[in-house]
Amino acid sequence: MSIYDQQLTALEKDVTAMKQDIVYKLDDTNSAVTILKGVMGTLAQDVKAMKGEMKIMESQMKTMESQMKTMDLRLEGIDARLATMGESQIEQGQAIKDIKRRLDGQDKKLDGQDKKLDDQGKKLDDILALLKGGRDNG
Repeated sequence: MSIYDQQLTALEKDVTAMKQDIVYKLDDTNSAVTILKGVMGTLAQDVKAMKGEMKIMESQMKTMESQMKTMDLRLEGIDARLATMGESQIEQGQAIKDIKRRLDGQDKKLDGQDKKLDDQGKKLDDILALLKGGRDNG
């Protein structure tokens, strides 16, 4: 065998080894690509599901926002009523003070009248005593 034949045989062996190595690497790459496709498909499904859930959450948030606006309006109404009630309580407090002042004045008048009645009662007792004393003498 000539040197060229030997070199050709060695070269053919190297080419065959390289072909086998390339085929092995391509199979390995194909497996990795297949795995990546599966992962990407799963991720795409997850993203799609998340988008659907996000739309539901958006709808719920809008509903809650609307309900909160309604609650705000109701609370404003309650605040207005409470303010009115506060003003009424102030007016009622003043009216109660006025009534108390009048009643105190009436109490003073009645105390004065009680004193007058007591004085008149004493005078009547004195008159009765004098009348009794006059009868006993007569």
